[in-house]
Amino acid sequence: MNNEIDKSGCISYLDLNAEIKRKYISERNYEESMKNNVEPYVASYRKSGYIDGINNVKLYFEKYIIDNSKGNIVISHGFGEFCEKYTELIYYFLNESYSVFIMEHRGNARSSRLGKDKYQISVEHFDNYIEDLKTFIDEIVLPEAGDKKLFMFAHSMGGGIGTAFLEKYPEYFKAAVLSSPMHKINTGKYPQVVADAVSTFLVFVGMGKEYLPGQKPYTGNGKFPCRTTHSKNRWDYENKMKKENEAFQTGGSSAKWYYEAMKADEKMLLKENAGKVKVPVILFQAELDTHVMPEGHLKFAENAIDCEILIVKGSKHESFYEEDNIAFHVIDKILDFYTSI
Repeated sequence: MNNEIDKSGCISYLDLNAEIKRKYISERNYEESMKNNVEPYVASYRKSGYIDGINNVKLYFEKYIIDNSKGNIVISHGFGEFCEKYTELIYYFLNESYSVFIMEHRGNARSSRLGKDKYQISVEHFDNYIEDLKTFIDEIVLPEAGDKKLFMFAHSMGGGIGTAFLEKYPEYFKAAVLSSPMHKINTGKYPQVVADAVSTFLVFVGMGKEYLPGQKPYTGNGKFPCRTTHSKNRWDYENKMKKENEAFQTGGSSAKWYYEAMKADEKMLLKENAGKVKVPVILFQAELDTHVMPEGHLKFAENAIDCEILIVKGSKHESFYEEDNIAFHVIDKILDFYTSI
């Protein structure tokens, strides 16, 4: 596919016909390869623990330290995710001689839950995510990083958190990859103005802890095809982990969570804020994404100093977790990008 450049100068299509430069885990016999090869290798490097975030919320983290690494990658995960979702990606980062650090955001997985029930995801203030990430980097990442560069990989909600972090603390990272970042939420069958109004009303009448209309607790009834990937084997692998581990089971969001995310998105897209991001950024935009809206990405890229949007043709929300041809090209591009910095 040719790289058709948009008139804005910051958009192109990822070349899905380029030669794959590295060896990756195929969807064929995916679970077997993960169980027999990837998981034991990644586990051999894993060290885990907890830190205290804002208001003493317990935050679970994992770190994977490579001797004489060529850099350090901090992963900021998406809504309702958990460290094990990124096992395949961590495997590739380790094979490229990067140390890897990942923390489960407050309200997710093994970190303290903050919702009205054990499944709901909620947050007091979106800025708490940013300060938690700073605490994690200051207390866990930097003592291990030495003089090696810090790189960010941030997906979806974690991409929104990562973007806000880059704006508030621009001196930490040398480069960032944003995967389908939450710059503007796709509210589905409800127009955004309605979702905004409903969440605002519920928060201001003291019902912010209620589920946002249309959201619900975890049921275990997820079905494929799904909204995130075309890869059934990768989806099955993740879904099986969720069903077998209660700590990974999360549901929908509170009205307060949506309200905080909406306000954060508006703030991070302002020129005065996005313009503070001076490090090189690659933003992967999934062509078939139904979780986030592309116009948010464009506005951020226009205002940031050095951001390139790569549209991933045929991809749903999780381009790095897609069918092989898409995922391999995306990950190749990520690794080439980090190497170039």
